[in-house]
Amino acid sequence: MQPLDAERYVLGPQGAALLGSAGLMEMIAHHERLYADLQDGPGLLRRRAGGLAAYWPYAVTEQPGEASPADVAAYSALMAATQPAVAADLLDAYPVARHRRLMDVGGGEGAFLEAAGARAPALRLALFDLPAVTERARARLGARGLLERTEIHAGDFLAEPLPRGADLITLVRILHDHDDAGAAAILRNVRAALPDDGALLIGEPMGGDKRPDRVGDVYFAFYLLAMGRGRARSPGELTALLHAAGFSRVRRLRTRTPFLLSALLAHP
Repeated sequence: MQPLDAERYVLGPQGAALLGSAGLMEMIAHHERLYADLQDGPGLLRRRAGGLAAYWPYAVTEQPGEASPADVAAYSALMAATQPAVAADLLDAYPVARHRRLMDVGGGEGAFLEAAGARAPALRLALFDLPAVTERARARLGARGLLERTEIHAGDFLAEPLPRGADLITLVRILHDHDDAGAAAILRNVRAALPDDGALLIGEPMGGDKRPDRVGDVYFAFYLLAMGRGRARSPGELTALLHAAGFSRVRRLRTRTPFLLSALLAHP
């Protein structure tokens, strides 16, 4: 921002770009919840969950599959609004067009599938998420003419087997929302659903690397603490979980904004 006079400021070039990103503006507004939790930092550290947890109902319930459409509406809309930039970075890092069928696990309203489908017009698509979320995905993908090439599956990826048939499965901003036991369960389910020549593409914030980002690591540590579950793992920690789940080859992909999104590609 640039000062206009003693009491007023105007946006500079970076501020103007900020206004042009609807998803980023929504994420900034959403952080009012986190800032409220941080007003009592010691209390948050003792509770290990804050008011932010209510925004992510699947993080604080033993039965996420029972969430209602009203329960999932706010966070599903936020994730869909912020997904385009994430999807563009991840799809630049890995060419999904080399695959026959992509299944996005925890795919929300289908924003990532929409972007992947545009990059690879011949790619068959599938989405797996909670029942209430898949209702929103069906509406979004139907409005964009993608239902004919998309299979939508409802379920709980922590407790139920994933459907087979995809040779590429994606987990976009999923694993860091879960504790180690939950992340391990998801990866085992993914491995069971993949053919031996398939691949898993993971895209999410990763922390604690060989050259940690102090700002990013602290931010995600406190955000996930307020959320009540999960943590940003290093690529090495995720690789260990992948090996334990039955993946033998794991490599890191280059992304433009590793602070927000790092990527791993894993093969059985």
